[in-house]
Amino acid sequence: MKKLAICCAMAAAFVAAPASAQGYVGFGVGSSKISGADGTEMGFTYSGGNANRGSVKVFGGFQITPTWGAEAQYTDLGSRDVVETSGGVVTGRDSVRASQFSIAGTGTLPLSQSFALIGKLGVSQNRIKASGVNENKSDLLIGLGVSYSINPKMSVRAEYEDFGKISKNGGPNGGSIRASNYSVSLKYAF
Repeated sequence: MKKLAICCAMAAAFVAAPASAQGYVGFGVGSSKISGADGTEMGFTYSGGNANRGSVKVFGGFQITPTWGAEAQYTDLGSRDVVETSGGVVTGRDSVRASQFSIAGTGTLPLSQSFALIGKLGVSQNRIKASGVNENKSDLLIGLGVSYSINPKMSVRAEYEDFGKISKNGGPNGGSIRASNYSVSLKYAF
């Protein structure tokens, strides 16, 4: 039901958009960071979950006005090999994959003819997959970046995005497991 409401809201934004509105798609690569996944709990030590990994993202959106827009995005945050030890002996290994899907409002502040600051605020549906675990957690998405226009249709973006908590259960030390991403993307407007 929640996904249906989000889709309806996005469709309404597209229908209500002015004639000067512009759609766009993009692709990016970057480096994702997971924090809070390593630590000790009940005599077991977990390591490898906080490693930085390569990320890939695809996105599409609608620039409703020159300043305001809406964007949907999927990011594969990569896979991490987590090792569980007790007393220096390996007791388990698992591969943990993280990803996210988000819908956000965007803001653009032109700095010159070619450069602009960009910001995002929205909702991120975060996902962790491991053997026997398939967990989803929604949280706030905050993003900041800069954009450089190559021509009226093509631009390059450098961004930092914080996807918030990606686990309902928290990390080994009782804290939260969070995800973030630095990326460089190519955007094409149509």
